[in-house]
Amino acid sequence: MENSSLQYGQAKGVWEKARNIFRISYTLVFVFAALAGVAFAWTEVQEWTIGVLIIVDVFFLALFVNISNDYFDHKSGADKNRWTKYDAKLEKELKEMFNEKFYWSGNAFDRGIVTDRTGQIIIATLGVIAVLIAIPIVIYGGWIVVLMGGIAFFLSYYYTAPPLNLGARGFGELDVFLSFTFLALFPYIVLVGDVSLEAVVLAVTVGIVVMLLRVVDQMFGYEAHKEAGEKDFSVRFGLEGASKVVLYCLTVMYALDLALVLFFGVGYAILFLTIPLAIGMSKIFANREDRFRWLRPIPLMLKTAMGQMLLLTFSQLLMSWINELSWHPL
Repeated sequence: MENSSLQYGQAKGVWEKARNIFRISYTLVFVFAALAGVAFAWTEVQEWTIGVLIIVDVFFLALFVNISNDYFDHKSGADKNRWTKYDAKLEKELKEMFNEKFYWSGNAFDRGIVTDRTGQIIIATLGVIAVLIAIPIVIYGGWIVVLMGGIAFFLSYYYTAPPLNLGARGFGELDVFLSFTFLALFPYIVLVGDVSLEAVVLAVTVGIVVMLLRVVDQMFGYEAHKEAGEKDFSVRFGLEGASKVVLYCLTVMYALDLALVLFFGVGYAILFLTIPLAIGMSKIFANREDRFRWLRPIPLMLKTAMGQMLLLTFSQLLMSWINELSWHPL
């Protein structure tokens, strides 16, 4: 599919350019992970300003990470090779599967939407903004914030950045799992100044579901990643094996959700609202007659990930309301 309109077409309008440059759909994943952690912390301490600053800082960190990852993938040719592996029929299917007004539709550097030089300026600017916003958070939380911020930066930046390029060396899934587990846990540690088992379990469910989003997304680029010698789950285990990993890990996540319900509060039961999406993915994976069964789960997995994190946030509101009623019955 050389010079596919999906990958190489010109983005029109400010929103479309921003969506492609900053990968808005995946930026929201970062924000929702931090929101879940902040919302849980707010049930114990009402430090609203710092909580909001943490979410805003994560937003700019996510923009920084997404565009820098695209920049390094552009330099390595990983994303460009991904799109040249497919034909016109697949391009048509992709446009029908994905809402192009929301989903990322190709590397902005490869498509010529942003030049290397402009991208470097944007990356540097976003990094400076993230550091500036972090200053009051550091003042509030102390040097532990610097340590946790350093860990988050290391895992996020070196996911694709040389010389480590953890994603291509077989550590991408672990990197994403740790990044988003910490992203959901760190706000609690900063705001509350402590750690709890409930906070850890909550954060681990976030890490699992976002890691699985990465696994499913990598299935789309299986041929290109294999050709480039990358070692993600799809290449290591094959597409069939990777799909089984996804379903097994979803089972583990829902088991942890059940533990949250049994040991920490019935409000967590709303987390099971995403189960129909998981069932839908399992049916797609099982349909061997569908040529595109490795691609169709991508939007379902994104909805599952976002749903898990938003429902974690809403569950805190629900349980606060339940507790309020128990103290002040109608």
